[in-house]
Amino acid sequence: MIVEVATLCEAATDQGGKLSLLAAFDRFDAPLPTILQQCTAAFRIRYQRSEAVKHTISLTIESVDGAMLVPPLSSSVDFLAFGPDADSAIVNMILNMHRLRIEKPGKYLLRLRIDQIEACLLPLYIRDSTPKEPSPLAK
Repeated sequence: MIVEVATLCEAATDQGGKLSLLAAFDRFDAPLPTILQQCTAAFRIRYQRSEAVKHTISLTIESVDGAMLVPPLSSSVDFLAFGPDADSAIVNMILNMHRLRIEKPGKYLLRLRIDQIEACLLPLYIRDSTPKEPSPLAK
């Protein structure tokens, strides 16, 4: 299996195997705490004929110290059999997340696991853009 596309974005669609992405990002600036109304984790996974079975997919987003940003998402996904005219196939996965609460700035890790094996690791950098009062000691 090969993860050909892995990203966080504002939205994604799958139309007949065509994966469309809107506004992919790996950084997010906002006054914290904040709620990210919607974001999507999108993946395009290429698999071989021998891998065309049901697989367990899990996704976590956690801080570098291990605190979960969202509860782990898990699902069974059928990687469908395909005809003799191809030697591989793809499955597109779109995981929509709503009202994602972000409390702290820092680096977060989005982990995709397939059958308990880490298939992809993406960073997400959160920066607090709350206006700061200038230091009275600054000249």
